[in-house]
Amino acid sequence: MNSARRVLAIGATLVTTGVLSMALAPSPAAADAVTLHATVDCSNYNSFGDTRDWYPIGPSVGASPYGGGGAVSYANMTAVPATHSWQFTQTLPSGTTSVSVSAKCSEGHQYDLSGSAGGVTVPAGTTTVTATWSCYTAPVYPGPWMTDCSVQSVSYS
Repeated sequence: MNSARRVLAIGATLVTTGVLSMALAPSPAAADAVTLHATVDCSNYNSFGDTRDWYPIGPSVGASPYGGGGAVSYANMTAVPATHSWQFTQTLPSGTTSVSVSAKCSEGHQYDLSGSAGGVTVPAGTTTVTATWSCYTAPVYPGPWMTDCSVQSVSYS
């Protein structure tokens, strides 16, 4: 009977010690989020007539693997009239490994589509990505217009 009590007491002590060591262990520092500073422009905007095509329409950010980004609110963008581009900043989840931007550069056609979104790989340990995307729209036979975006420059810190 005494040996059974000793085994139970030792077992309870080991469980308590394990629980306490887990609770008191220092937790790893939380990884920093990734800040994206982006500029998006339409490389072939319509400089005559329809001014709806002067700036990229509906820019959207894609981030992998955790999601994040999404549609960028016009209230959060700053217009750059000299280049007919938008600038904005978005915070993406820590651990983001790639980021892309898509937009449309044609508003005056019935079936406008977003094509490819230029993506960049985000190196491990990066906290800031500064990139410029250029988007180009063209008709796709037999009818819709499609805008493809590509990265023009990128830097990391």
